[in-house]
This record gives sequence, C-alpha cells and structure tokens, in this order.
Amino acid sequence: MPIYFKSLCSSSNGNCLLLWTENTRVVIDCGLSSMSRTRALFQENFNSPKEVDAVIISHLHTDHISYYPLRVLEEYGCVVRVHRNSIEDLRRRHFNGDKLSSLRLKPFSNRQFKVGELRIKPFEIPHQPYHPTFGFVVQYEKRKIVIATDFYDWQDSLNHFIDADFIFVESNHNLELLELYFNPNSLFHMSNPETGRLLCSARKLSRRAPEAVMLGHISSQRNEAHLAIEELRNRFDKEGMKIDFELFVAPLYEESEVVEIG
Repeated sequence: MPIYFKSLCSSSNGNCLLLWTENTRVVIDCGLSSMSRTRALFQENFNSPKEVDAVIISHLHTDHISYYPLRVLEEYGCVVRVHRNSIEDLRRRHFNGDKLSSLRLKPFSNRQFKVGELRIKPFEIPHQPYHPTFGFVVQYEKRKIVIATDFYDWQDSLNHFIDADFIFVESNHNLELLELYFNPNSLFHMSNPETGRLLCSARKLSRRAPEAVMLGHISSQRNEAHLAIEELRNRFDKEGMKIDFELFVAPLYEESEVVEIG
C-alpha cells in the first residue's frame, strides 16, 4: 500500500505537513496563525479530527507551533508529540498563561517511536541555539520518508537521507537575495547551494533514486521557487549527475499537490 504526503503550508509564516496511509494519519508541525485557520485546514483535510493519530512538533518556533493551534488541538483531543527536553519550554513559551489541562501531550525522545503503522526516528539538526530541532525518518513497510527543515548544516545528518524514497527538505534562501535583503535568522537555515550539496551527496551514496523530492520553507523575500530548482540542477550538472527523481516545490501559503510514494 502507498503512503501519501502533502504540505499544507511551508514558510516562515507557518508550517504544517501531512503524512498518511490508509490507516494512519500524522500531522508534522502545526504553526498556523489562528484558531480559525487551524480548524479550517483540519476540516478540509480530515473527515474528523479523530482521524489524526498524532501531531508531531519539530521545534518550538511559532511558525511550527503556537498557542492558537494548541487550543484547537486540545479541543480536538489530538495527541501532540514534542521532544521531552522541550515540554517545559512549550508550556512557558506557548501556553500563554492557560493551563491547557486537557491537551494530550506525549513526549518523544531520540529513540524511534511508533504512530499507528509508522515508525518514526527523530534526529537532531542544528538550528538556533536553545531551540532543539528535529528532522524525522519515517518508515512504512519498505518505504523511507525523510522530513527536515530549519537547519543550516547537513554534514552530521547526511546518513538519514541515504536511500530515502521521498525527501521533504528546506531550501530557504538564495545567497544573492540574502545579500540584498539580509536577515540574520537566515543564517540558521539552508541556502539553495547547501540543499543542492546535501541532495547530491545523498544521491551519490544511495543505491537508488528517491521517487520524489519536495523543497520547502522557501523564503518569501530571499528566494523563489525557480531559483531553488535552478541551483539544485546546477549542482547536479556540476557533479555530472542527472536528477532522476520527481522534483516539487512546496507553496508558501497554500497546499501542495499530493505526492504518492510507492
């Protein structure tokens, strides 16, 4: 049976990803700006919130989780998975003085855990100091999905990308546009050239190509979809390699198309 992926939004203004099989549905990050927006996206994508087996949070920046979506997740009775070292910080940063006493918080550690049919292995990635941030390797049957955004150095994470069937990875900014519209926060994110180097290196070490790659967390001011694609193609050309997988770019504020893996 296949597994499916869709980005609901992917930018510095909000991130929310869906991954599902016939029997298991997972949301990765829920950084939506309001309760109404959160309810609307859940209503559009699920027959019932009870279909959501878990909402997994990569880190605590407000474009990945905040008070208003937490209120809705509490209302819906969704299980919210946050790294165990971030639980107290989640309360301090995002509970907004509210106890959220009915919120179903369930911590994860650095070890693999299961959600329904999915086996999920968190791996820590370097982002901003004092904000533990995680990518995820998701195993379903013989398929491997890798999801990672909000990091700036891929060297220690490369092994996780090898032999993946699908990759969702950040390609945040174009270096020339960063010079024009400098933002120090961009230094904690992957540039287009670094994403190209990561994907080239992973492809060289893999026995097979992924079925698809989707580039995400594109900066609205310091990048454009065509620039991210162009720099990726240039990197592969420079290495004498062909892009032998489907390539997508996640829209910043809208839903992507559904990617079927397997």
